[in-house]
Amino acid sequence: MRTILLLHTGGTLGMMPSGEPASLAPGRFLDHLLEQVPELGQMARLSVEVPFNQDSSCLEPGHILLLASRVRAAAQAFDGFVIIHGTDTMAFTASCLGFLLADLGKPVVLTGSQRPLAFVRSDARSNLVNAVDLACRGIPEVGICFGTHWIRGVAADKLSVHQFEAFQSPNLPPLAEIGAEILLHPEVGQFVRQVPPGLGDRLDLAIHTQTPHPGMAWSPAPAQARAMLIQAFGAGNLPMDREDLRGALEDARRRRLPVVVISQCPYGGVDLSAYELGRRIESMGAISGGLHTRWAALAKLGLVLGAGGGIDEVREAFRVRWAGEPMQEGAWSQV
Repeated sequence: MRTILLLHTGGTLGMMPSGEPASLAPGRFLDHLLEQVPELGQMARLSVEVPFNQDSSCLEPGHILLLASRVRAAAQAFDGFVIIHGTDTMAFTASCLGFLLADLGKPVVLTGSQRPLAFVRSDARSNLVNAVDLACRGIPEVGICFGTHWIRGVAADKLSVHQFEAFQSPNLPPLAEIGAEILLHPEVGQFVRQVPPGLGDRLDLAIHTQTPHPGMAWSPAPAQARAMLIQAFGAGNLPMDREDLRGALEDARRRRLPVVVISQCPYGGVDLSAYELGRRIESMGAISGGLHTRWAALAKLGLVLGAGGGIDEVREAFRVRWAGEPMQEGAWSQV
């Protein structure tokens, strides 16, 4: 049997019927899981650790780096890893871990649920069983197993607050479709790792993020910001006739703040050359985020900034596929 380390970090799955987090010691939590889902014990030799136990909305950068370091430290002792995580920020954690653990060579499967395991009608049981199954298969991917799909972490976004099919991979096909059988994509596990050295000691999220709307007033990034992330309209358009927007972009250029532009649209991405407005943004130094999700863009920016990088390193980061994240249309053919 495969040996699997299950890292419980909190979230809906482990909540009690009252809605309070389960305050169980790791050994007792494993007993609780096996009582509720006894088939897990037939699938793998499970060990459980609880690095922290909290709502994922309260996640801090240090929590993500702790998970990455714990998985890496235990890599020789286990065949795979399952991380139970709250759904609210799971896509961001999966993006960060997808970059940080791209070279691990073992499966890291994030999962959770929309309803607690303690409820009679819950998605927690099937998600747990499928996550452990995938972790036992030796596929070197970091991804989210939820509902009927396993999706690459650096391509993931949350879709729904109540549907059991809660996550999507809008610009990359799923790693696997889960039904009566688990059907793996032919290119699963096949990507070239190009994560720069020296990342992972720090995740700097002093990033000024903006999602514009018509008529929005623009102002320069705060003094403490080290980068800007703009979730623009369509293929990367912004109202460049506005003097306050041009002033904000000019301020960022003067301060040498990286300005990354991604799209508000989940499907498709930014092409700053497509329209005159995009070309004007690019002429002021903005960097195209292509098909990056908001979470993958934040993760990549935060890791570059955390390693002391500046505008040149950020520009290079969004030019290179680090860990199989979609960059352009037809992403599978370019992994």
